[in-house]
Parts: sequence; structure tokens; C-alpha cells
Amino acid sequence: MEHYNIACVIGTRPEALKMIPLINCLQQHPQIKVDVIITGQHRELLTQILEQEGFFEFTNFSVMAENQTLNKLSSNLFHHFDEYFKKHAFNMVIAQGDTTTTCIAAMAAFHLKIPFAHIEAGLRTTAVNNPFPEEFNRRIATLAATLHFCPTEYAANNLYQEGIHNHVYVTGNTIIDMLYRYARDRVSIPFNGRKLILVTCHRRESFGEPLKKICAAILHLAEKHPYFDFLFPVHPNPNVKQIVIEKLSNVPNIDLTPPLTYQQLVDHLNASWLVLTDSGGIQEEAPALNKPVLVLRHETERPEAVVWGASRLVGTETNHIVEQVEQLLNTPEEYERMAHAGSPYGDGKAAPRITEIILDYLGIPVISNDYPRMEQYEYIGA
Repeated sequence: MEHYNIACVIGTRPEALKMIPLINCLQQHPQIKVDVIITGQHRELLTQILEQEGFFEFTNFSVMAENQTLNKLSSNLFHHFDEYFKKHAFNMVIAQGDTTTTCIAAMAAFHLKIPFAHIEAGLRTTAVNNPFPEEFNRRIATLAATLHFCPTEYAANNLYQEGIHNHVYVTGNTIIDMLYRYARDRVSIPFNGRKLILVTCHRRESFGEPLKKICAAILHLAEKHPYFDFLFPVHPNPNVKQIVIEKLSNVPNIDLTPPLTYQQLVDHLNASWLVLTDSGGIQEEAPALNKPVLVLRHETERPEAVVWGASRLVGTETNHIVEQVEQLLNTPEEYERMAHAGSPYGDGKAAPRITEIILDYLGIPVISNDYPRMEQYEYIGA
């Protein structure tokens, strides 16, 4: 029986959360050997979720260093991927999303003529430097990719309009697979009838003045509405941590915590009345749990939930954030419309669909008949 070696590359915790369902599916096939490679962009957060999920054997490049530039990180990643990919003769490399890890893994695979599969393909904003460097990273990953697994038709349309018509598939987003599994194990979090607002903010474009304005909005809301509880898991990046602690410490109804485990995040999403975030993943997760989202950004590569009415772009200006929260508080019917707008990101079965396409591409007999054969995406117009 011929065996196939597949490298699954992970740099950050969000990538791990979206790759784990796929890795689990791939490992169920007797002809597939999966090599999990981590680069350690989120070292502690990443190993925590992998070990929690039972992944104790993985290759760790440990390329992160304090105050490392993107160019230096890219150089280190190129060196490690080049050596490792050549040594192990992979039949395919898989990576997810838009980090520097994904971008460099895609380029290294392309240089070595190894098929590259891009998970969460087709996300786009209108400017290559916003968000920075993620928009550039995912566009490069697209150019290097052999297989493009898009979470939505909107994302697939983006690729089609860029001239990419082959091996483009709409599968749903694997984070919904992960979310639904963890939501089944949720625990009840009592808040004594008080409304909980979950806040997350960590993106590079939020650093500095934007984050200060976001904190000012949260402080204003917390002081005006003492019957609200605000939970703000603080990212360890000093650019985030220093400002948040300085602006929001010692406020009775604002709870600043270390980063949550994924189970804790899902539990608190379930308990939330509203979510304020600049996170891409939470923009996908919260609508699937019927939680309205105010996106603390001026542009998003995930516009589907905005179109559906499950989320809104509110930017980072203090007054506008406050106005949008007050509007939902004072207009229950508007809140209910957002809460029940639905999720455009899939049904929780993306990973097995992706697995079957990969098996078919490699020429391996598909052993499951759970899903109809996935056809390539065909553009049907706006």
C-alpha cells in the first residue's frame, strides 16, 4: 500500500484551531502520514491547544525571537522549510489563513514543486497593506496554491475574479467544525442576570491610538452601565497589554484576564450578550452561536456576516463604538435581528469535505460516502 506524506504547517493558535479538525480527518486514512510542523508564532498558546487536543508529536521550528522583524522571521522560516521539506519528500503541504508562516510555507513548497493546499482561501480586502501583512500573505499563498479551499462563495468569487478557476472549492470554514464540537461540551457560566460583553483586540493595525480609543469606549460604557459585565482577555503582546492594563484596570465591572483556552472562549461566547472584536476568527464563530458582533475595524476580509446582518463594522472611534452599543441596547428588535441573522461560514463539516478532495487529488480511494463529490467552484456572477 502506497503511503503519502503530508505536512500540516501551523504558526498561531487560530491556525491550530482551524487545522486540527482537518488533521484529525486526514489521520483516519491508513495511507496518509501527517507531519505537524509548528513555527511558534504564538508559542505558549499554540502548544497549549495542540497538547490539549492530543498532539504531542510535532516538529517545532521555534523561530520566534524578541523584536524580530518580518524580514528576519521570513528568512528564518525559509531556511527551516527548505531544509525540512527537502528532507521529508512531502506529497503535499497544507497551511491555513494569512500569517507569515503560511506565506513562507506556500512559497517554499512552490519553489520545491510540492503541491500546496490553502485552507481559508479567497479572503480579500481592497488594499494589499490592510491588514498588514496578512493581506499580502494570503495573496502570495493564493499564487502558490494548487488547491484552494474557500469558506464561502464570496471568497471563491474573489479568486475567480483574479483569474483563478481551477481547483477552487467552497467547503465552509473548519473553525465551525471546531466550534460545534466545543459548544457541545459547554458549561453554564452564571452572571446573575447581568449582560456580558466580550471584548477582544489584538491586531497590529489596532496598536497605539486605535486601541486607546477602543479602551475609552469600553470605559465609558462600563461606567455608564454598571449592570453590564465586560470580559477582556488580554493578548500577551506588549503593544496590547500595556495600553489595556493602563486604561482599564481597577474598573469594577471590567474583568481583564489572561488569554482564554478555546473551551473558555466558547463558553463565554455562549454566555455573551454582545461581542466587540477585531479578531477574524471570532467574526466567524460568534454568528454561529447567535451572538451579534461589532467589528472594531474599518474594513474586513469577512464581509459575509456583515451582509447577512450578523455583524457590523464600527471602526475604532470612541463615539461611534459607544453609539452602536447603545443602539442595540435601546432597540431590542434590532438586536434580535442581528442575533438571529445566521452564519454564512458553514455547517461544521468542512474538514471531511476538504479531506475527500485532497484524497481524490492524490489518487487515493475515498473511503467515505458521507458527502457528495465536491465539484470545482463555478462563478455564477454577482
